[in-house]
Amino acid sequence: MKCEMRKKDLYWVFAVCFIMLSSCLGDSNTRITVGEQEAVYQVRPSRGLVLSGGRLIYSSSINSLRADAGDCFMVQYSFDTSNPELQKTDSLSVELLGEPTEVPLWAVEGTVPSDTLLTDEQYIAKIGTRTPYIKGRLFLWPQLNEPESQRDSFVMHYDSVNLYKTTDGFRTYNLYLRAIRKSEIPADADSTLVPHTEAFDIESFFNKALEMETANQSKTLTIAVNYVAKPNKDTTAVEWSVLELNYDLENGTEE
Repeated sequence: MKCEMRKKDLYWVFAVCFIMLSSCLGDSNTRITVGEQEAVYQVRPSRGLVLSGGRLIYSSSINSLRADAGDCFMVQYSFDTSNPELQKTDSLSVELLGEPTEVPLWAVEGTVPSDTLLTDEQYIAKIGTRTPYIKGRLFLWPQLNEPESQRDSFVMHYDSVNLYKTTDGFRTYNLYLRAIRKSEIPADADSTLVPHTEAFDIESFFNKALEMETANQSKTLTIAVNYVAKPNKDTTAVEWSVLELNYDLENGTEE
């Protein structure tokens, strides 16, 4: 079953998706410009970038991208609304606006969850509600209070023994997200709320959860992204916050 995502809330300000008439490319009455879209590079059966919702966009510029199948990008493009492809196919010829921006892709593995505070652990203030799942990749927009020049790595895993927790008869499948500082920063450096765009390869985890819920004849698949929000009072362990994602298995969308 193909599960695709639709927007649950308005895209937040740091990555706003806008649609406007463009007078510089083609017919100004039919040309539309779209900005800041998450996309995954595809090689087969057709080469292009797959967007949230499943549409494939292609162009000579996309064909010349130095990328591997499954690589993740942010992309801006324009297209002609009179193009017959919009009605007949899931593919669309576009004109790229600038170079696609590569999004870091992190592996996801099964392990035994731990609340132990890690070396150089960073705290995630919140995660934006823009969370498309495209071809096995989950895009997230975590925000960290840190110096703008700081560099971080992200670690995501799931409980390989207990894939889900049951509450009132409903299963929730849990992912655990942590951030680790990877650059040396002066102690007196000013901090601000810094947004990140990150992608995670959750395809194996998602497919396992989907198979189990389909076999259970469930209408909804619920995934909880647990992320380290702060240390406990004596800084010996971490405390978690949760972003919950719900997938409608009947309509193939995110609720």
